[in-house]
Amino acid sequence: MKYSIEHEPDYLKVNVEATFTLIDFTTLIICFILGFIFAVFFWMFFIAVFIKLFSSNEFIFNLDTYTVKQNLRWFSYFKIKRREFSFGEIKSILFSNTESGNALQETLKLKEWYTIDIILKSNYTRIVKVPEDELQHADELFFSLKEKLDEFFKFETEIVEVHQEK
Repeated sequence: MKYSIEHEPDYLKVNVEATFTLIDFTTLIICFILGFIFAVFFWMFFIAVFIKLFSSNEFIFNLDTYTVKQNLRWFSYFKIKRREFSFGEIKSILFSNTESGNALQETLKLKEWYTIDIILKSNYTRIVKVPEDELQHADELFFSLKEKLDEFFKFETEIVEVHQEK
């Protein structure tokens, strides 16, 4: 996970990119080649992987108008506004591992996932979801947000112990 925080007097901009591996690039190339053969299915999958690899979520916390704007960015050039909501709609910002559990990898294995979510009155918006090996980056991001926005929002941590079922 890569993130950056820009802090200006009237806004705070958080930009989060998911990390990708050699497997993601290999999948991208294979889907591109197989897309010519099996056009519809593999082109849809290629586009999904392409979006994952080259996009980032940008959250702009405007401290003048008390709004949060979520944008989807591609290659740091193209920007699409996904949603905008006010500070009043935000109940809290939650750091948790509640999506952890068993995953099917050869056999059932315990998979730890850590998320940072903006909990709204009606639903939630995900800032980031990372595996256990990127916990330190998620932790740094959460505490950076808490340090800069603590006077505006309630910050919560919900870490539960996950047991592997036999």
